[in-house]
Amino acid sequence: MTRAFLLLLLLSCLPSLALEVGVGTSDGEPAAVPGSLALLSSEQGEALRAALPSFFFTRPVGAMELWQWLGLALVMGMGWLAGRALEGVALRIAVRASGLTRSGWDDQLVASGLGPLRYLLFAVTVALGSLALRLPPEARHVVDVGARSVVIATVAWFLLRFVKLASRFVEQTVAKEASGADVARARGLRTQLAVLRRVAEVVVVLVSASLVLLQFEAVRNVGVSLLASAGLAGLVIGLAAQKSISTLLAGIQLSITQPMRIGDTVIVEGEWGWVEEITLTYVVVKVWDLRRLVVPMSHFLEKPFQNWSKVAPDILGTAEVYVDFRTDVSAVRAELKRVLEQESQGLWDGKVHGLQVTDCTERTMKLRALVSASDAGKAFDLRCLVREKLIAWLQRQPHGLPLTRAEASLELPAAREVPLSDTRGAGGNVLAVRPTSS
Repeated sequence: MTRAFLLLLLLSCLPSLALEVGVGTSDGEPAAVPGSLALLSSEQGEALRAALPSFFFTRPVGAMELWQWLGLALVMGMGWLAGRALEGVALRIAVRASGLTRSGWDDQLVASGLGPLRYLLFAVTVALGSLALRLPPEARHVVDVGARSVVIATVAWFLLRFVKLASRFVEQTVAKEASGADVARARGLRTQLAVLRRVAEVVVVLVSASLVLLQFEAVRNVGVSLLASAGLAGLVIGLAAQKSISTLLAGIQLSITQPMRIGDTVIVEGEWGWVEEITLTYVVVKVWDLRRLVVPMSHFLEKPFQNWSKVAPDILGTAEVYVDFRTDVSAVRAELKRVLEQESQGLWDGKVHGLQVTDCTERTMKLRALVSASDAGKAFDLRCLVREKLIAWLQRQPHGLPLTRAEASLELPAAREVPLSDTRGAGGNVLAVRPTSS
């Protein structure tokens, strides 16, 4: 990212640099180079004239002669080699100096100088080496502007690396020292650092780009024209960028008030997940199934959302089962305790457990098991485990699972009364009385 920014910043200078270089006089004749004539009249000029063919001094290209173009190319090549060599020497000295300390922060700071220091030394070497070429004023101005642009871009590159390194070092230091209740504070600090880091990066890019572009007369004239019509332009830009500006301010406000932090467990738009990234304009929520939910920053300031770890990450969870009326609730409560102590696999934090009859219908009772866990992820797994174990235990009980009962009455038909004499058969035996259907 920083290299791309450096390249874009330097490329933006090319059109303005091209405008600064003259290509000749108005009548088409090559422009005279006073500095070149003065150099050629000296002893060094005579030696240079003897070393190069004559057309290097008689065929100017643009505002410079060929020997000056050749000298500028040699200066740039030597500047690149000198920049690499001096960078290596400087970094070796810095590495040895940082090795005398126990902190690893200075080692990373030295490593972040690899690259920016090379281009910085290259620009300084080219600016100093080009003085010996006696360049004309137009070419001298172009070289100076180019060197200053490279210096500004490399300083901005190093500052971007420094901001990233400093924020990462503070995050790691706080994370090592955080324990218990300090974990929430560490997440809050991490959120603030993430937002402030992006603000600092935006400021560095804007300031460096402004310093580079303001070196050119055309850009300065545009700036003066904009200032002259600042009232109307400010009104138009303010109306057009109202949404963007409000989003940026919302990001800064969220980093200060901290209704949520990186790593918090939240429910947004019906999705349960963790806050993975907070920028100046949006928040990335990592959903439980590994999807990413990108939410505008203004959403969290305008609409309510659930934050399950605002104060502390520990949380309570419930598991509900339906049982028969004849179920022994005390036995279920004992089974719940056994499951938590012996089969919870570290999911239960040992703080809260309980079993209550929370509701009943005409056929069943509803039991609610209340358990605690150290975070929302463990609480979900613990709820599933408790529900599974209690159902398996109820299946083994004679009156565990709900039964459907129905009550029915059976009425026998009335018996027909007959005289006792009619019920005796031959031999005096009593005959059975048969009921008659009514």
